[in-house]
Amino acid sequence: MRIYLTEMFAVSLLLTVVTELAVVHILLWLPERHLKRRRRLNLRTVLLAVLVNILTNPPAVLLCWLGRMYLPSALHFPAQIAVEAAVVATEAYVYSCFAVKPEWGIKQPVLLSCVANGCSWLLGMIVMALQR
Repeated sequence: MRIYLTEMFAVSLLLTVVTELAVVHILLWLPERHLKRRRRLNLRTVLLAVLVNILTNPPAVLLCWLGRMYLPSALHFPAQIAVEAAVVATEAYVYSCFAVKPEWGIKQPVLLSCVANGCSWLLGMIVMALQR
């Protein structure tokens, strides 16, 4: 059981971090792609995205796992959506705290959180469907 939980948390966190870093990179790079001198994603923003996901992913995975164990099957999906909404709100709040400083390059923290979490959630659903 311990190995299963460790793999579940580790794989989920790894997939989430990789997916959300890609989304962060695309969303922060695309608006400036027409500039001659493109601004690269700075290390602080990468570290922020990783830390935000370390903050939100393990509790989300735990709550969804417990929900699958103890809730009726009709409530699994609504519970998962509620957990994801809380994750989006938390990440949007953290990103908005850093968005007030222009050197971070975060202009739309709510959009960033919604798109990043939507992509990682969708990837997680695909991975889970492929495992069955």
